[in-house]
Amino acid sequence: MKPKNSRKKLLTILFINFLLTIVHPVLIYSQIAFRKFENSSNYEGIWKLESDIPNFIASYLREKFEIYVLSPNSLENELMNADLSNQTAYEFIQTLGCNFLITGKIQKFSISRFTAGEPKLAGYEAYSNEISIELTIIDLKEDKIVFADNFLHEISDLGAGITIFGRESEGKKEFYKLDQIKFGSSEFMNTIVGKNLIKLCEDFSEKTNTLFLQIKSKKSTAPTIKEENSISFSKRILRGEILIVDRDTKEVFINLGSHENITPGTILTVYAKGDTLLDSTTNQILGIADKRIGEIEIVEVRGERFSLGLIKSEIEPIFKGAEVRKILILPK
Repeated sequence: MKPKNSRKKLLTILFINFLLTIVHPVLIYSQIAFRKFENSSNYEGIWKLESDIPNFIASYLREKFEIYVLSPNSLENELMNADLSNQTAYEFIQTLGCNFLITGKIQKFSISRFTAGEPKLAGYEAYSNEISIELTIIDLKEDKIVFADNFLHEISDLGAGITIFGRESEGKKEFYKLDQIKFGSSEFMNTIVGKNLIKLCEDFSEKTNTLFLQIKSKKSTAPTIKEENSISFSKRILRGEILIVDRDTKEVFINLGSHENITPGTILTVYAKGDTLLDSTTNQILGIADKRIGEIEIVEVRGERFSLGLIKSEIEPIFKGAEVRKILILPK
């Protein structure tokens, strides 16, 4: 009877462990680790920028590239419990399956309010957020820096406007309660800080795209680590259409604008209809493929659904009616 009971108990334990791996997907393998950033900005609010900002970027990269990323809080917990008497911190991080480490220095983080006019009669309000961060990627195996750059992003609240008879505007209300909003929440993403951070993440991921794709192609043998304080992101495809093409100036107008958070510098891929796809067995039409024919870069946003761009590259001539797309990574 005892062998049967032991065997039954062992099977029960294995089954429970199997269920835990399904129920708790936060147990992950990691290839990239983030350390807490150095914060030399003058920000004095309640957000913990040294961990909040790298955690935000880590969550963004995890969704965009579908790679395993260890957030700064999780890494700090691992380092606190580690025995580093016989190895360096870098060597220990590699035992976690992380061959690349991202560090940063927050040089500036400011939220400003500008007003003009007579407060008790009518006035104009505008709000802005400026973020300046130095980001570095270290290859731990080679013990060398493989990427380093400064990122300066500033965004103004275009929704601010006229106040009448001293009435408190919605922008002013948000300004004074801004850092009481949970960092990385859906409410946070509607603020100028959330929108500015997304643009910074897009810029960083575009400049490091090749490196992260190489990392993604390499398999990791890391032990499972419980991820903490991760921000949930999801992918969405933004689609638009080219309205006008000027072949002489390379200018194009599209039907996307501020409503879709398009800003100067945004890169959009241009697609045209391709070959008709047939089922090889039934010869039935399955659909029409599309093909990438170029890229445009937005230079001016002229309305909620109207922007001016320049042709950045062409595989085939870009034409009126062609579709433009961009993959957006947004918090759920």
